[in-house]
Amino acid sequence: MRGTTLIELLTALAVAGVLLAWGGIEATRLLAAFRADAAVTQMLGAVRFARHAAAERRVTVTLCPGAADRCGRRNDWHRGALVFLDRDGNGRRDRGEEMLRRLPRLRDGERVYWRSFRNRTSLSMLPTGLTDWQNGSFLYCPPGGDARYARQLVLNAQGRIRHARDRDGDGIREDANGRPLTCP
Repeated sequence: MRGTTLIELLTALAVAGVLLAWGGIEATRLLAAFRADAAVTQMLGAVRFARHAAAERRVTVTLCPGAADRCGRRNDWHRGALVFLDRDGNGRRDRGEEMLRRLPRLRDGERVYWRSFRNRTSLSMLPTGLTDWQNGSFLYCPPGGDARYARQLVLNAQGRIRHARDRDGDGIREDANGRPLTCP
């Protein structure tokens, strides 16, 4: 008679359990990286859209954090964002200023922080395609603030944007000064 012994069966189950656990951890890491990249890609698209719309329509276009029809506070980007024609260039959506696009809110625990020269809450793109002297950065932080999944977009005054890179290969991207990204 041929059959499987209890020891062989338990060994096979132990190996299968280890493989499933390892696969689950890797899947979780992959999902966190995908969510981080998706959130940053959404912000990148909004900045590029605002720049293009400003040049095409020959009017200042502003990107600000906020929900509904109003701009919110500096770091309310997790609640959503607005892109609108800012005819008076004040960085706030006033009556009669056309809404061009709304970005959805981020998942619970995700945050985006905007830091810029001139310390403004919003980002304004001029009809020339330049920023309103607002070089700065958008920092994405995942739930829990794990630096491995932090992402940063760096914007110069000419309106060009780039991703922060992991230049030293430690799994954490560095800011424009070469320091590892950290979440507040």
